[in-house]
Amino acid sequence: MLAEADAIAQKYSLETAKALPPSPSPEPLGCLGAASVWFTIDLSMVEAPAFEHLAQAKLWDILREIGVQGVYLKGLKQGGEYRTGIAIDPKWGDGWDLLSQNLQKKGMTLIGDSLGKATGITPDFAMALKNTEGYRGLYHLVEIEPRDWPKLPNTGKLFANVPWLTLQTLHKKGYVPEQFAPYVKESSWNATGPIKCVDGKERRWIYLKENKEDPVINWLGPSFAGYRIAAGDLLDSIYNLGQKISVFDGDAAQETLLLWTRKLGGYSVLETDGGICDWMESSADMLVDSFTRPALLHAMIAEDAEALKLIYRIILESGIESKRLVHELQPFDHFACDYSAISSKKQFQYYEEILTGDALKNRLLKEDAAKLRGKDPVTWPTICMTRTANRDHVFNAHLLLALFYAMQPGAFSFSVSDLLGLTSNEKANLLCPNEGSLYGSLTSQMKNSCSFASRLKQIIMARINSGIESAELTAVPSTNQKGLLILIHRMKGSLMTQLTAINFGSSEAKEILDLPGIRQTSAIDLMTGLAEKKPLDSSVFQLVLPPLSGKVILFQPKYFD
Repeated sequence: MLAEADAIAQKYSLETAKALPPSPSPEPLGCLGAASVWFTIDLSMVEAPAFEHLAQAKLWDILREIGVQGVYLKGLKQGGEYRTGIAIDPKWGDGWDLLSQNLQKKGMTLIGDSLGKATGITPDFAMALKNTEGYRGLYHLVEIEPRDWPKLPNTGKLFANVPWLTLQTLHKKGYVPEQFAPYVKESSWNATGPIKCVDGKERRWIYLKENKEDPVINWLGPSFAGYRIAAGDLLDSIYNLGQKISVFDGDAAQETLLLWTRKLGGYSVLETDGGICDWMESSADMLVDSFTRPALLHAMIAEDAEALKLIYRIILESGIESKRLVHELQPFDHFACDYSAISSKKQFQYYEEILTGDALKNRLLKEDAAKLRGKDPVTWPTICMTRTANRDHVFNAHLLLALFYAMQPGAFSFSVSDLLGLTSNEKANLLCPNEGSLYGSLTSQMKNSCSFASRLKQIIMARINSGIESAELTAVPSTNQKGLLILIHRMKGSLMTQLTAINFGSSEAKEILDLPGIRQTSAIDLMTGLAEKKPLDSSVFQLVLPPLSGKVILFQPKYFD
């Protein structure tokens, strides 16, 4: 990959020299202008050969009709998450040119992954282990002196994990820079067997790894080889493939690479499991919303939106622009319970109590466990079925969550799993029936106005027509009923106010709101286009929501001659 990247850099040296200096500040509006509605396709989940399947013109006609503006192809390049090359992975088959043409014809933006924090077992790693000039600095490699080899584990093969007790010993001898927590089953370091290097010397190494053996890139190595590969990879993605938006792993993203992306005319999206500080400090154009998901799950399970309100208030108080967020639906993919937005030691007001972050997290998880009653919370259907024991309600709950995320500022992303309602990991065919699909094929769904895809299309059209993607969150009002969440947004370039309300409870929710900004306005339901009851000169609005339902209201000024 390093040689590939250097060749690509040389190929495009004239173009990059002419590029304007990048903006030091995030450019979320530019990114949203490129695509604010994403369709995520994990290529490993698509029926093989993936490109041949995805190159069908009928598929792109349907996606465009639904309102898709950008397509996120996950795993496009060799090795996927743990990259082994810069080129497109040949395992996806032929048909890339036709797929790319369909994207362009439909005016859709290509979204893809950047280089992650680690690579697979590549020729680059093999050359690093042989102490080849320019390659050793690519990874976190530490040479162990022969006198200390007896302290290393017997590999039996090329690699073996280094136990924590051995790491403590190596730390004391100055090989590794930090101490390590005891009683872990597997450490983050592997040891190699004896390797004959290019200078004829036999060496043994330990290296920092992900998973069982994937080596972690050393971004601060003196050769800056990691940056060179990442820079070449972005050049290829943007200049060769036409990728406009690049998604960065928060553990690997460096500010230099985010600026490099903007210099090349692209936009960056940061995906991180870190705390709110990571968001505040990052110059990425957009940020994947990983913080609201666990609280949203809690609202669904416990019929209590108070934790979700708390998360949104943290976002608001932190000064994070809501239009920088990418909201991923993907309800059938995994269960998340990482409350990283809630600082462990900080105190929070939760109903009438003052709780530390740790105490609040434990309370929420216990409430979830009690509601689930021992059921394995792997999928959204499991959670919904726990509440309703009715398969039709899974559909309604899923649609409600789509409305919730779609009617917020920023980008809205949904996946193949969402569109088909997949409950299994079988490879999917988007145009034909699939085993384990709750909603049927796209072809059949588009013929049924009540199907998930058709209803999602209505939501996306309302989103696009309202311009909510560039709005700003201004308030998260308190409510009388714990299952009710209300978000207030100010629309870009106008005095109009938008209200998104979701009732996660199993009983009707009523709320009387007094919002000074809605005086001299009429209230329009964005999903129906009909006017709601509201006196023109009043700042008071009465909200009524049936169980497990949502409503989106636009307060529109009425002008008089």
